[in-house]
Amino acid sequence: MNIELTTASKRAPVEVLDLDVVTRSIAGRSSLVVQFLYRKEAQDRHLKMTPLTWFEASQLQFFSQELAKARHPETVCISLVDAGISLTGSVGRLTGRWLNGRTIHLEPLPGASIPFEPFTIHASCQDINKYSRKLYNRLWEVFTWG
Repeated sequence: MNIELTTASKRAPVEVLDLDVVTRSIAGRSSLVVQFLYRKEAQDRHLKMTPLTWFEASQLQFFSQELAKARHPETVCISLVDAGISLTGSVGRLTGRWLNGRTIHLEPLPGASIPFEPFTIHASCQDINKYSRKLYNRLWEVFTWG
């Protein structure tokens, strides 16, 4: 996967090395946390999304599949209300030409219970497709292995 992350505080993009899904028990309910592993200054770091329900995790995976299939000038949007996340995916455009690249903006919904710093993911169509498959596999592993 060749995916780059950019946040407001980290202007230079960082390359995502891997994707992981872990379970958490919050208020007696099972939640999932999707985290991106990246390397910065010779140290491995994680960027974690807010906890998701199983339904929201499946919606995130479906969103990724739809974005990989999107054609210009389509935009794919979804709100994960319980997690307080708004995702907007679009096909890249540069000087009037449509590109193979995809961009995903993740922002907190107004009044989100867990605020987070918005971030942007940049990747090719093929890499978004790989990410979608990897997310599906990680969710399946968590579901079957616990």
